Amino acid sequence: MCELHAAHGAETQGNEISALTRRNLVRGIASGSVLLVAAGCETNAVTGRNQLLLIDDAQLAALSLSAWEQTKKETPLTKDSAAAARVTRVGRKIQQAAGYGNQNWEFATFESKEANAFVLPGGKVGVYRGLLDIASTDDQLAAVLGHETGHVSGRHSAERYSQSMAADVGMQVAGATVKSQIAYAALGLGVQYGVLMPFSRSQESEADKIGVDYMYKAGFKVNESVALWEKMAAQGGARQPSFLSTHPDPAGRAQALREYIKMRGYA
Repeated sequence: MCELHAAHGAETQGNEISALTRRNLVRGIASGSVLLVAAGCETNAVTGRNQLLLIDDAQLAALSLSAWEQTKKETPLTKDSAAAARVTRVGRKIQQAAGYGNQNWEFATFESKEANAFVLPGGKVGVYRGLLDIASTDDQLAAVLGHETGHVSGRHSAERYSQSMAADVGMQVAGATVKSQIAYAALGLGVQYGVLMPFSRSQESEADKIGVDYMYKAGFKVNESVALWEKMAAQGGARQPSFLSTHPDPAGRAQALREYIKMRGYA
């Protein structure tokens, strides 16, 4: 884990960022009396890369529990027992392949035409009914659930939160010195589109690849992940330019997976 400590002058103190309020942290940085120093990074065992993490998975799981319960209250669960059972059955296989078989994961299928799925820290996986109309085979559904599980293994929620927090602190510091509201707004757009969103696209691509690994381990047909995203691309409709989207373009996503499968020798 990348722990940020407060350094007064040239001397690094042992107080972690969690011991500082955000307001005091911003004031300290702005005055020059506090310097954020990365004391060390944990290498993710699955992705092989270092990550900035200002919050741990247990804290995020606790925070996300209320969001999970709220989602289940606001969006009805499907009454299609076969669809719900299918999601759980495929999900459990991916969960086991990913090494989370001893954890109490929950899979929910929501009655909505939206073609989407999500994962929350703590193993809360939601699938919208509309997605099952596109992911027509268990292998294609496994691609979706493998992707969502990839976010868990990649610790993307904690990483996203940490990046957002670090950017927020930086913005507050910059706001103390940037007088022009126009310049401040431009700085905000630069952070949003130049830092946070591109990295989010990188996380999505990373989750795709991890998901294929889990599909392979679970015995699913990995080429169906390519077929799934080709279906998504064929849906058409207006799409944002890829540089303004947190998700890679479906056609490009399919091609990237095709190349990854070949490189891994899964095909």
